[in-house]
Amino acid sequence: MVVLKFGGTSMGDEHTWRTVLDIIKSYQNPIIVVSATARTTRQLIAAGETARDDLTQALEMHNAIKQRHLSLIANFLATTASGTNNEIKSACTKWINERMQVFENLLKNIAADKIFTAHTKDAVASIGEQLSAYLFAQCGRAYGLPMQWADARNIIKTDDDFGQANPLRDEIKRHSVLLAKLSQEDKIPVMGGFYGENKQGQITTLGFEGSDYTASLIGAALQAEAVEIWTDVSGIYTCDPNVVSDARPIPHLSFQEATELAYFGAKVLHPSTMKPVAAEKIPVFVKNIFEANHPGTKIHQEQTGTAWAKAITYLHDIIILTVTSRGMLSGHQFLARCFEELHNSHIPVNAVTTTEASVSVALQADDVTEELCRTFEQVGTVTKEYDQGLISLVGCNFSTARDIRQTIFTAIVDDTPALISYSKTKQNLNVAVPKTQLIPAVCRIHNTLFKKTG
Repeated sequence: MVVLKFGGTSMGDEHTWRTVLDIIKSYQNPIIVVSATARTTRQLIAAGETARDDLTQALEMHNAIKQRHLSLIANFLATTASGTNNEIKSACTKWINERMQVFENLLKNIAADKIFTAHTKDAVASIGEQLSAYLFAQCGRAYGLPMQWADARNIIKTDDDFGQANPLRDEIKRHSVLLAKLSQEDKIPVMGGFYGENKQGQITTLGFEGSDYTASLIGAALQAEAVEIWTDVSGIYTCDPNVVSDARPIPHLSFQEATELAYFGAKVLHPSTMKPVAAEKIPVFVKNIFEANHPGTKIHQEQTGTAWAKAITYLHDIIILTVTSRGMLSGHQFLARCFEELHNSHIPVNAVTTTEASVSVALQADDVTEELCRTFEQVGTVTKEYDQGLISLVGCNFSTARDIRQTIFTAIVDDTPALISYSKTKQNLNVAVPKTQLIPAVCRIHNTLFKKTG
């Protein structure tokens, strides 16, 4: 059994749907996880935010989403010869109308209350996957495949942390028998990724672009042979190919390396994807729907290669926040307070350096609020360095500090890095540089590293 996940680009229009269905045809009893159609989730959230102040405009956005899905179905079925087309079109139209009525009601509630809560945001965001999974399963039937929609709410069970819900692995394993049963009946289950429900039956989401995570959870629950993430690039690259023209696919990555890359800005995978499959030692493949025969990237347990680094990635819009002790707390008390405040604020830390007297953390600019700074001012003196970018090298194998100095710091000109962190054990190196230097430095470092490693 193989779990196949298809992302937003794969679900873009009737043409990519046909490409995806041809890929699915080559598998025996796969389980399918799909994202919303391209850009839909962002548009749903934008409509929800707009509804607080302008319901009329929000409803126009609602109608555009509705019409796009109606057109997609009409276009797909118009060029698909099937005796069940009228039945399928009727079912799809009914489903679109029902889901969009739910969406309209949510928008009206947001407009009335003048607030877009995390709970409501999850309900709104999930509509994209609810639409795409059902419609794709129906179109798969017209294409001659025995597809059947499965509602992710019946399988993906989570806690109450709206927007970033934590999956309940034992519950998911218990409910995944629904998918196994469909597969045993020679049907192809199709479910939306990204969303599930809590114990109260409320819709939750696993975090933005969390459909990869759904596929991994299902793969682990069913002890799948593999999980395949299908996208529009042939694997995970040594750097973003849109930025570095000679970036190339990486044949093999370890689970840890892939997690680090996702966490530090590579957009191919959700950062939590590796957790469930790594625990069960289930390999993950990242492949390209437009080059189906390309091997892509295999992510598995073993670390391979002796290169100076596996890949380089980066994050924009970073602020380096430094908290310096006033001497009122002992070293270990000071550090404990700093990390306790970060934990309580639910803020992800991209990189950190510490002494007993100070802590510097690289945070996304949007997370550095006045409230956070006031909180840290109770612990020590707070300073901020704005307009930074964070360069991350993953899978590092530098043997000496001299290697790092010659390879990395010669590529950073005109200024001193605001933060440097290196873990030989985790094999990653993070360097914060002024945002204006970020992309030039990334290109120079990539050229140096991968010219040397061939």
